[in-house]
Amino acid sequence: MTIAVEQHVAADPATVWRTVSDVERWAELLPTIDEITRIDDAGPVTVGSGFRIRQPGLATARYEITEWRPGAGFTWQARTPGVRTTASHELRPEGSATRLRLSIDWDGPAARLVELLYGRRTRRLLEQEATVFARLASGGEGAR
Repeated sequence: MTIAVEQHVAADPATVWRTVSDVERWAELLPTIDEITRIDDAGPVTVGSGFRIRQPGLATARYEITEWRPGAGFTWQARTPGVRTTASHELRPEGSATRLRLSIDWDGPAARLVELLYGRRTRRLLEQEATVFARLASGGEGAR
């Protein structure tokens, strides 16, 4: 069960990546993140890096990066009883611009229930994030 949004960004992938990959600053940049805390050893963010994330109207979640592709995107996962959440952040070149794709996928025995309870809210959060990332990468101000 996947929810995905795409956004055209008037900036090259390297510029978009600088904003999207600055995960530790997301609470400063995005209205969809109340708090984000690195929960593993300091150092460069990479596969295995963990974060605790608090978002408006959602339970606090612990995400671990499972794929880190500088300039192209990253994926992280959170697990709770009955459901695994996989969030992907993908950047694809479009000439001198970028196509940003943000997605959430739920799987497991409780995935359908999670989608029914949080699907609309999740889509709105993804849309807000994509809009803010596009504005920041294009030289605009953040939402906070």
